[in-house]
Amino acid sequence: MKTETKQELGNKIFRRFWFVMFLIFLTLYISQASGYYEYEISKKSTFTTEQIKKFEQDIKDGKNIDIQEYMENTNKNYQNKLSKMALSLSETISKYTKLGIEKFFSVIGNAMEDGK
Repeated sequence: MKTETKQELGNKIFRRFWFVMFLIFLTLYISQASGYYEYEISKKSTFTTEQIKKFEQDIKDGKNIDIQEYMENTNKNYQNKLSKMALSLSETISKYTKLGIEKFFSVIGNAMEDGK
């Protein structure tokens, strides 16, 4: 089995890093050149224009106006069972860590007061 020197290993990692960076650059460049960002902006603009027209028509028709009907719902829920479980675990750890730290400093505070 061939053993690599630190120099060879460093060169290998360096080349892979720059290869990944080049792939990221290429992806971003192609998305920019294809107009993906402009397309997304125009899609939002079209949606907004359509909502404005709908709003104006509803005013002309004398309908009850509720602003929520004309707003785009941008609140997406990405939670799944695993993320909910991880959040619950994190909150539990946070709770007990906070209690432990408060207790620790309470004991140290009492010790300092008794030492005066």
